[in-house]
Amino acid sequence: MPKTAHEPLTFVDRPDLDPLCPHCDAEITAVFRKAKGSPFGQGRTLVYFCPECRKVLGFAQGRMI
Repeated sequence: MPKTAHEPLTFVDRPDLDPLCPHCDAEITAVFRKAKGSPFGQGRTLVYFCPECRKVLGFAQGRMI
């Protein structure tokens, strides 16, 4: 496979734009979250979801130890 030169990834701040929900296409100006479990020991699981259609946008898991 030939090597190709790649341009470095550029990050551009765009405070004038809001992201769109991948499920309902609504502009996301806020994200809801719900936690389950304790932040100690096993940790807690967070689910992030769209406030318009309530479909899941992502998960996270955290612990405080």
